[in-house]
Amino acid sequence: MSAAKTPQGTGGSYAGSSPRDLLANRRIITDTVLPPLVFVVADALAGLRWAAGASIGLAVILVAGRLLRRQRLLYAVTGLGGALLGVSFALWSGGAEAYFVPGIVSSAALGVACVGSILVRRPLIALTSAAIYRWPLAWYWHPRVRPAYSEITWAWAALYLAKAAVQAVLVEQRAVGVLAVVRIATGWPAFALLLVGTYAYVTWRLDRLGAPEVAEFRDLRA
Repeated sequence: MSAAKTPQGTGGSYAGSSPRDLLANRRIITDTVLPPLVFVVADALAGLRWAAGASIGLAVILVAGRLLRRQRLLYAVTGLGGALLGVSFALWSGGAEAYFVPGIVSSAALGVACVGSILVRRPLIALTSAAIYRWPLAWYWHPRVRPAYSEITWAWAALYLAKAAVQAVLVEQRAVGVLAVVRIATGWPAFALLLVGTYAYVTWRLDRLGAPEVAEFRDLRA
């Protein structure tokens, strides 16, 4: 398969990065995983208020470090935003488990968005790929292209909805330690595995469907 048909850029959240780039980027893990992990550890050792300060403080330090090194801020800012939302919920409710509520809500919303996009025949993974690579949207809606993106969007919907459901149950049980483990396991590791799986599946499926090359499709419409 030529590069013109290769379905790079699926997954959406890390625009402009290939699966290999994402898997090799340690900053993603550091900036998005450490703040919630520190929150849980600090809560167990010193209580909720100390945990709130430690989580936000670490996230701010990570953002400052990226600024000083003139590195990409996306992941650090995402981590800081997540920490601020989580801490706000935890302090408002008085329970450390509420730290994870914003993540549950966002996962559920993404899952529903994935399902809705399939039902209206505009799969979300196709839209993210089109936004990143500037390929014609009409190509993604071709009858020999859209099925591949619809099928893989179901996998993303399952990931997000399963994350939300499992973590919601754990919040009800106030299982903060288990919540941290589940959030980490279903976060970056699951995302990376599914991203690579998406790349492999869509590439294989487009070949099976006999999908037209992007360049060929553009020429036919010119």
